[in-house]
Amino acid sequence: MYEDKAVPEGTELIANRAFSGREDIITAIIPDSVREIGTGAFAGCTALESVSLPSSLRRIRKETFDGCTSLKTVTVPHGTEEIGEWAFRGCSSLEAISIPASVTDIAAEAFLLCDALTIIAEQGSYAEKYALKYNIGYEIIKE
Repeated sequence: MYEDKAVPEGTELIANRAFSGREDIITAIIPDSVREIGTGAFAGCTALESVSLPSSLRRIRKETFDGCTSLKTVTVPHGTEEIGEWAFRGCSSLEAISIPASVTDIAAEAFLLCDALTIIAEQGSYAEKYALKYNIGYEIIKE
């Protein structure tokens, strides 16, 4: 049975690999109380299609969504500064990710094997430069 997974309000930390390998989660709703999502927290959640990231998030850690093959779009919240190694590796259905100008560090292989990906970013941002450097399609956010 597929389900939405709402992390309870008041939770501040999602532990390393907390939901790793769960094949029954299609939507993950993470409240603003969450300050940190552990390494590989949602890795291998192959049915995960959408995730709501909290505005309090500053870093998307290594392997957070590694192998989430059904994930289609992601909006990184403003205030996030870093996207870690293999954070979205193997997200083969990932078509678009919006990355705010607050992100100033994206690991080289953060989007490895995301062949359909388009990065949506502000002109002149680190995300735009990253997309150009790694030959990833990108669109500039229209203001």
